[in-house]
Amino acid sequence: MKSSGIKVKIFNSEYNLVGENPAEVEKIANYVDNTMHKISYQSPYTSVEFIAIVSAINIAENYFKEKESKRALEKEFTSLLNDFSARIDDLNQQLENIL
Repeated sequence: MKSSGIKVKIFNSEYNLVGENPAEVEKIANYVDNTMHKISYQSPYTSVEFIAIVSAINIAENYFKEKESKRALEKEFTSLLNDFSARIDDLNQQLENIL
């Protein structure tokens, strides 16, 4: 898929970004913009640099929480699959003994 340019506005500044999916680029830019505005609202007299750093930390924190959540779900799913596989093996063995 071809990358295309898209103009987005993040915290009152415009940026020309490139991505394969313009809708996704816009969605991510909106998320960053909203995060920065939220931080700015909570700390109104801080520098743009501070707002950007705190926003980046918040976004990274959310990313790592989601990543850990995904890892935990994958572990649980693997455990369930192993359990079901063992039960199927048991049932197959019982059927073979009956037949």
